[in-house]
Amino acid sequence: MIIAPSSSILACATCMADKGSLIGQAQGFAILFMLIVLAFMFACAACIVYTMVRRQRTHSQLEATA
Repeated sequence: MIIAPSSSILACATCMADKGSLIGQAQGFAILFMLIVLAFMFACAACIVYTMVRRQRTHSQLEATA
């Protein structure tokens, strides 16, 4: 195990970004953008599942009447 002096241990910019700095603001907007993209992808996946369920129900009803 490597032991480093406490003065050389620095936190990453994600943990210790200054709220007023441009880097901190950019990181905040990057996280928001990532959440928006993930929400869009989950909504698309939910729509696909809903469409498949609706088609299956329609198909089952058509087979029951035939």
